[in-house]
Amino acid sequence: MKLDISFLRNKVAKRIFILFVLCALVPISGLTILSWIQVSGQLKKQSMDRLYNSVKTHGMSIYERVLFLETNMNILAGAIKENPDSDLPDTEKVLGEYGMKRFSALAIIQSSGRIVPLHGELDDLPDYLTETQDPTISEKTMIRFKAYPDKPHGVFMAVRIDRTDPASDLLVGQIETSHLWGIGYENMLPPMTDLCIVDQYRKVLVTSFDISEALLHQVVIRDGQIKNNYFKYSAGEQDYFVSYWTVFMKSGFDSPNVNVVLRRSQADVLSPLADFKKIFPLVVLLSFWIVAFLSVYHIRKSLVPLEKLKAGTLKIANNDFKSRVSFKSGDEFEDLADSFNFMSHNLDRHFDALTTRSEIDRAILSSLNLKEIISTALKKMYVFFSCDSISINLAIEKKPLTYHSYISTNIRVRKIEEQFFNITPDEEQFLSGNQKYQKIDLEKTQPGYIAPLAAENMKSALILPLILNQMLKGMIVLGYKDDRVFSSEDLAQARQISDQVTVALSNAALVEQLEKLNLGTLEALARTVDAKSAWTAGHSERVTDLAVRIARIMGLTEKQIETLRRGAYLHDIGKIGIPLAIIDKPDRLTEAEFEMIKEHPVIGARILEPIEAYADVLPMISQHHEKFDGTGYPRGLAGQDITLGARIMAVADVYDAVVSDRPYRHGWIEEKAIDLITSESGTHFDPEVVDAFLVAVSS
Repeated sequence: MKLDISFLRNKVAKRIFILFVLCALVPISGLTILSWIQVSGQLKKQSMDRLYNSVKTHGMSIYERVLFLETNMNILAGAIKENPDSDLPDTEKVLGEYGMKRFSALAIIQSSGRIVPLHGELDDLPDYLTETQDPTISEKTMIRFKAYPDKPHGVFMAVRIDRTDPASDLLVGQIETSHLWGIGYENMLPPMTDLCIVDQYRKVLVTSFDISEALLHQVVIRDGQIKNNYFKYSAGEQDYFVSYWTVFMKSGFDSPNVNVVLRRSQADVLSPLADFKKIFPLVVLLSFWIVAFLSVYHIRKSLVPLEKLKAGTLKIANNDFKSRVSFKSGDEFEDLADSFNFMSHNLDRHFDALTTRSEIDRAILSSLNLKEIISTALKKMYVFFSCDSISINLAIEKKPLTYHSYISTNIRVRKIEEQFFNITPDEEQFLSGNQKYQKIDLEKTQPGYIAPLAAENMKSALILPLILNQMLKGMIVLGYKDDRVFSSEDLAQARQISDQVTVALSNAALVEQLEKLNLGTLEALARTVDAKSAWTAGHSERVTDLAVRIARIMGLTEKQIETLRRGAYLHDIGKIGIPLAIIDKPDRLTEAEFEMIKEHPVIGARILEPIEAYADVLPMISQHHEKFDGTGYPRGLAGQDITLGARIMAVADVYDAVVSDRPYRHGWIEEKAIDLITSESGTHFDPEVVDAFLVAVSS
């Protein structure tokens, strides 16, 4: 498993990690040092104690074997004493097979010095045992050692057959040394141990290793003088520990004391300590890694949520209000995450509401078109409130209790369904009295204002009345296919957005009224100009209609068409400054009179110039008599230098002028007028405009 420690780049994480590790490692380090000292000392002491206990045990077992041999000797002596005149007893029968194996030879040394063998053959006896009449011979069992040049010392045990008679014969047994000392073919030594038996006179009775005089000297001078019966010495390149124990033979036998010496290599003795030294650093290292792992784990458990909360906060700071944090820590961090998510949800809802209101505002400012505002409001509210259907229902002023409903049940479908429905006076009064909002269970009741959504299988609805100047102007209905629960904040935002929609629709209605007023004013001005002469009545309106049709065929935008409409209505306003006698003259105009007529485009532009709102129509008014080839008036402009609206207006103006009656002539038939326009294409008129004109008059 890969342990992620990237969070340690955090300063707080580093500080906590260092503090955690120090708080854990300082006690562990102190405990480690103390444990090392104590355990090392104890292991060494235990190892040395085991060596000492081994030598002591081996010494005691030697003493026990001596006692066992003495018992056998006394039994055999007793059997000989009971039958002094009879044949010698059967030694094997008396001692048994086991007892016989412990002696390599048994014999009786008579007072005359004659040796009577009982079992085996004795080696050369110590001189001390050959003097059987020596009065100094103890009544105790005697043990004597005999040195041989090519083998370990012989061990002899002697008892008087009659202990009460100093002149009694001696029963002598030569002891099997391998059994007595526990080495050889009857090895009883602890594993990896060497043995040496030394008497109190520094004579080496038996040894399994080369023993030096220096080592013998240390054993003798240390004997009984120091508390610890072990010491360390070196032989060649090897270090050894030596422990010894004195078998006090004198306490029960007539014999010199013997020292049992065990030697074992330092490596073997201290092998537990060596193993400890190998394992202990690993344990310490493991402890360190456990501390590090636990510290990293717990710090990560605390700081990773903090990092996620920090990242989530930065996302919110960068306007990502849909950011959420998710982790399961089972502590206060999880509670904090829930609070953070609740906060981000509320912020998201709040800013979504602001965005929805802002987009409705933009829709108002961009077009002030009623249907566009309704379409924007439906789409934005559909998404914001996560509803299953939505309708905006507007009161029809001229038809009380009748409403025009705009319905959307699928955000993916661009087309908005429209219906008309009626409500009762009581329902209208109810909505007027509950101006904030009203939640309705559609399974229990379905008032008239729910009619547009009734066929959509909705179970609940939120009604938002649209109130303006304390009058009900309509309502917004949000439909849900479940029993939706609304928070107080949701309801407040719904009310704010519905108020915004109310203002937007009211402004759109005002703008629409202003547009109608403006258009009516233009029509009135145009009729005023046309009314100056009976011959020009309706001319401006007809030119406007034809010019707009040509513009639509040419693909102009609605804004361009609206500008053209205003310019076309006012294109002849300059004729106000031309005498009626010239306008209605039935004869051909003189050159001076024609020059006056040619001034009306300039006069018209001068009349409208103070009105800033008409600045964009002035070029069309001043240029509508310019010709495409540059022979027109008043400035002789040509081609693209003439405003497109003026080029369109020139075709429409000439066409209506020639088909209408004038004081000096009758109106032309339509075919003749079209031929005129066509023949003047490229000279008087823009060919592209002429092409669109031909489509317009043919449809």
